[in-house]
Amino acid sequence: MTTIEDLQPQHFQQVAGWLSEKPINRWLTGEWRNRETTPTLLAITVRNRKNRLFLVRFNGEACGLVGLADIDSADRLAMVWYILGEARFSSKGVTSAAVRQVARIAFDEMGLACVYAWIMEDNRASRRVLEKCGFRESGSLRAAANSDGNQVARVYFDLLPVEAA
Repeated sequence: MTTIEDLQPQHFQQVAGWLSEKPINRWLTGEWRNRETTPTLLAITVRNRKNRLFLVRFNGEACGLVGLADIDSADRLAMVWYILGEARFSSKGVTSAAVRQVARIAFDEMGLACVYAWIMEDNRASRRVLEKCGFRESGSLRAAANSDGNQVARVYFDLLPVEAA
């Protein structure tokens, strides 16, 4: 069973470790990619009101992170992002379940009208997560992300409350 809970300081070290791993952070935005993440950086990120981060657990074991970033209460919009920190939990639907839960929080608790996400065009696993959760492809920016030295498109997806799986 997959659950999410607000990210707490006692989790910062473990999550910073996951975010520092190249196989994980290579898919993230440039400010997180190819660098070491520290617990201090996570503390700053969590304190910023434009972010809301959640620890993901599978059967009680911490295994990932899901979050809302760039929360815009005026336009009722936020970006969803996620990582699976423990590879042994891949192909179990953990990330999809966590994304569904964070979307429910965004819509039901925060009153957002839309959430969106972007992926690098070569990130097939992330595309599957978003599609399983009901996100629709909404456009792309060509050559807008660097994936292992290659410029690739950022593909954008969005989700409305009525579409949430």
